[in-house]
Amino acid sequence: MFGKKTERKYRKRYSAKASLILFILLFVLGMGAWFIYEIMAIKPADEWFESKASNEGKVSLPKDDAPHQAKMEWWYYNGHLTTESGKRFSFHYTTFIVTDLISHLVKHVSLSDHQTNQRFTDQRRTTVGIDFASATSDGFDFKMDNWTMTGKNGHDQLVAATNQYSFNLTLTSTLPPVLHGEEGIISLEQAGSSYYYSRTRMAISGTVKIGKKIEAVKGIAWFDHQWGDFTTNQLSWDWFSLQLDSGEDVMLYQLRDKLGNPILYTGSVTQNGITEVLSSKDFTLIPGKKWTSKKTGIAYPISWTIQIPKWNMDIKTQGLMENSEFDAMLSTYNIYWEGAVKIEGTHKGTGFMELYGYGDKKK
Repeated sequence: MFGKKTERKYRKRYSAKASLILFILLFVLGMGAWFIYEIMAIKPADEWFESKASNEGKVSLPKDDAPHQAKMEWWYYNGHLTTESGKRFSFHYTTFIVTDLISHLVKHVSLSDHQTNQRFTDQRRTTVGIDFASATSDGFDFKMDNWTMTGKNGHDQLVAATNQYSFNLTLTSTLPPVLHGEEGIISLEQAGSSYYYSRTRMAISGTVKIGKKIEAVKGIAWFDHQWGDFTTNQLSWDWFSLQLDSGEDVMLYQLRDKLGNPILYTGSVTQNGITEVLSSKDFTLIPGKKWTSKKTGIAYPISWTIQIPKWNMDIKTQGLMENSEFDAMLSTYNIYWEGAVKIEGTHKGTGFMELYGYGDKKK
């Protein structure tokens, strides 16, 4: 069809183009393989997460109120409620998203009546996937049957209802959010890393219903939002949120591995919008009286001495209701202690405590 000269010319041109295409293809494949090897194979999960965190920036609000495509994420509230007649209640309400091949939505709720010493708990779980692509509203809106948790920029609504009790609460943050760790990121070492911030004082108004009696309530809540590339089954911890009458808000966190070895002992004291991050040398937590669950046989230290010398704090906390164990074996396959505490000593106020991992035989 072509002359020899023309044929040689086309062969050279075709060979040059083919060589260029082959070089580009090999370069792209090589860079992709290097990227996967360098990031995923060489770096452990915690370093890879920190790399993503550094590239994406630190916590940014209200954008980060919304869900993230993380391995573990939760939105957590605890609160103290009072009626006009002086009755007192406390609650905790958590929504978890656990992401593996699909996302699981889990809810835990407790309500304690401090007049009758009654404690109500419930839990729910669904395997319906979460559409993270639609989570662009700078907030969250979780609905499961007649339970809802909605929020955006410190204006939140909590609704939970069972045959025994219900509550409908409106919450408004009264202080700026507190970023924990380094601009909202804490390292959990071999367990991974976590974004973490709190709204430490949220004013509450709403209603509580126990049986057929509905009562108006007001109160104060603490909100935590935590997410990242970590797994809780490698950890145990003691966690405290304290709202002191003198104006300080205190978070303390003792994190251990399953053998009881310290991973991270940290905390913060916030006053007048200024937060001081605490290291392990800045505070001591000394366990006291233990309570043993008749149902599970797990012993929890429900009384603690807390000392923070730099802030002239020497206080004791005591669980208001000893039997505040939460059996979550039907939803997250774990058991923990979660309840309100009273505060005595150099400071007064309200508080909550969470004790996790005490049922592990290795601990």
